[in-house]
Parts: sequence; structure tokens; C-alpha cells
Amino acid sequence: MKIIGIIAEYNPFHNGHAYQIQKAKEQSGADCVIVAMSGNYVQRGMPAVTDKFTRSSMALSCGADLVFELPTLWSVSSAEYFAKAGTALLDALGCVDTISFGCETPDLSLFTTLADILAREPHVYSKALAARLKQGYSFPAAREAALRSYAAQQNIRIAEEDIAAILGSPNNILALEYIKALRRSHSSMRPLPILRSGSGYHDTELNDRFCSAAAIRKTLADPSASKQALRSCIPARTADILFSPHTQPVTEQDFSEMLYYKLLAALPNGFSEYADSSPHLSNRIANALTEFTDYKSFCERLKTKEVTYTRISRLLLHILLDLKQSDVSVGVQNGYIPYLRLLGLRRASAGLLSEIKKHTQLPLITKPSAYAPSKNSPAALFFGQDVFASNLYYGVLALKTGFRQKNEMQRELAVVP
Repeated sequence: MKIIGIIAEYNPFHNGHAYQIQKAKEQSGADCVIVAMSGNYVQRGMPAVTDKFTRSSMALSCGADLVFELPTLWSVSSAEYFAKAGTALLDALGCVDTISFGCETPDLSLFTTLADILAREPHVYSKALAARLKQGYSFPAAREAALRSYAAQQNIRIAEEDIAAILGSPNNILALEYIKALRRSHSSMRPLPILRSGSGYHDTELNDRFCSAAAIRKTLADPSASKQALRSCIPARTADILFSPHTQPVTEQDFSEMLYYKLLAALPNGFSEYADSSPHLSNRIANALTEFTDYKSFCERLKTKEVTYTRISRLLLHILLDLKQSDVSVGVQNGYIPYLRLLGLRRASAGLLSEIKKHTQLPLITKPSAYAPSKNSPAALFFGQDVFASNLYYGVLALKTGFRQKNEMQRELAVVP
């Protein structure tokens, strides 16, 4: 049996995601697709538009066979940690042959060449990177300049515009990080890039059948927008869920009041201990706190030429969810993934779980209330974070909808025929 793995957010699941699953299966000859998916929060530092079980159901209805949860700490981390954890999860299953990802530049040899440089971090490259950072470049700009410099010095034939194309797209950056992670971990999984079709990652207009997730989220959040225009961009199952009277899209703005409370409570000790923070960013947050009005505008207030909006949004979410630098260190030292949390499955693919149990060394969680990790273990740390973060999400959803929400321990697997 050939099994392909995909790392995703599905925020929400749209036609482009269904297209990737279809093409990945066609090109790899795979029988099954297993997804490592972000939980209730995503990599850009915001809550997912719908909860993780709902998004799992969308994916399972459109070609996925099993969906596992990427732990919260890694779901809201930088592209590098997100990719390392995602590949570690798929590797830990012990049965995934190929990892597929969407990108705008499906040149595997180009990705591999750049990933090799970044994975090895040769001295000449590292020195050039440090020099650019010292000059005030943002990290993305510094990395691009350092790669161009290294390629020129080593006579590596890569056009500058190709480097810019790879590093100028979030999907390409993630693809690069996936390949880099595979090389560093010496994984046997093979990379399979799939050319994305339709709108770009940042495009917020509903202009064709393959629009971006950002465009869908923008339309959902706009009370004056016609939701019917979304039907051409999303599978029928996604539409059924999103247009249900019980569905209320969640945004970072829904967390504004509790974020302000958490920032105010943590202010005396500063914010340097939180993941993705620094003394400089801690001081910026402290100095700007009197100007806080809401989540989005505070991110805008804190971003600079050197520090992107996304990094600020991630940092604020780390503070809200109490995710520390020390937690990252524990996770890295213990292989990123301490357990396998199943979110959903297609009933016809339930036999895959037996295959996974034969190969994995990690606990397989299908019912969180029955899982009892050893006290003070990395698994207990991560599981506690996942439960807290999800219950916070469900609490916000209850406040927004006026309807009681099941907590994390009461939730059941998403199961589709």
C-alpha cells in the first residue's frame, strides 16, 4: 500500500486543496492520504476560521483518509518549526512514502539545491546572513541576500529571480522548509511538489474557481458580502458546513479582550520568555500597551520593517496561549511529536490505524479522555497545551454564538463514510 502525507491548515478547505489531493494521488500512485493538520490555531498567529474537527470533516469528505493534529505549539510556530514538526509527525506514522505540498514553483531540483544550503548552513552563507541581519535587514530579506551571495561565490547556477520566486511566496517557503526538514532528519519520505492553480496565497478577491483561503475568510467575515459567491470556490461539503446557521467564523478579533487581559497580567515580568519573543519585542509590547484597542490594530502598531505582522501576531498568540521559549526547547529535544492525536477518519479507511500501530512507537490518541501521559513528561506538557488552547477556542465560540460548546475531552472523532 502506498501512502502519501500532506501537512495542511485547511483554513478552510477549498477547491485548491481538493485539487492537490487529487493530483498528489495521481502523480504518486498512492492508495491513501494522511493529513497532519493544524488544530484550532494556525501558523499566521490566529484562530482557525472553524474548529479542527469541522475542518477534518471537510478534508475527509474530499479525499483524505486520516487526519492527525499537529500540536498547538508547532501549529502556531514559524515556517521552519511548522515544517519540522509536520514532517516528524508523518515520519512517526511509519507508513508514509511521500510528502506532497502545493507551491508556485514546482521545480524540485531548485528546491533541493536551496534546501541543501539551508540544511548545511555553510560558514560562508551563515556569515553573509549574520552580516545582513546586523545591517537591519528583516530575516526573510537577509536570508534571500545571503543565498544570492553564497550561490554567486560558489558558482552555483541559480538565477536571482528564481531565488526571489522561492522566497517570495509563503507556499514556496513552506515547500523549501519541508524539503530541508526531510534532509536534516534523513527521512525516507520523498517530496512531491504540486503546482498550485488559481489565485495567489495573499489574493483576497473571489475571482475564480481556485480562490485563496484568505479570500474565503475575508468573505465569511464580511456581513455585507454575498456568501453564495463562495460556492464556486469550495467543495459542496465545505459549503454545507460554512453556510449552516450554526457556523460562526472565528477571527483573532474575538480574542481581543482576553489578549489585553493576558498582556496586562504578564506586564510586570515582561514578555521575553514567550516563544518567538526577544527583549526588544518585549519592550515594544510594554511601551505600546496603553494604545491597545484590539488584536489586529495592536499587531499593526507593533510591526516594523524588520519584524513582520505575522511574527507579531504569532508572538501575541504565544503570550495568550502561554507558550514559552522553554517549551520549544523541550519539544525539539524530544523529537517534536510526543503522541499521535487522531482527529478524524473515513470509515472505509479505518484499517489504516492497524497499519500505523504496527510501525509507530508513539501513543495513538483516539479518545483524549482516556489518555494519561506521565506527569511532567513532554507528552503531558504538549497535551496540556492542546487541551487548554482548544477549550479557550470553544469558550470564545460559545460567547460568540450564545450556544454551549463541548470541551476538548467531550469531542468525538470526525467520521465520514
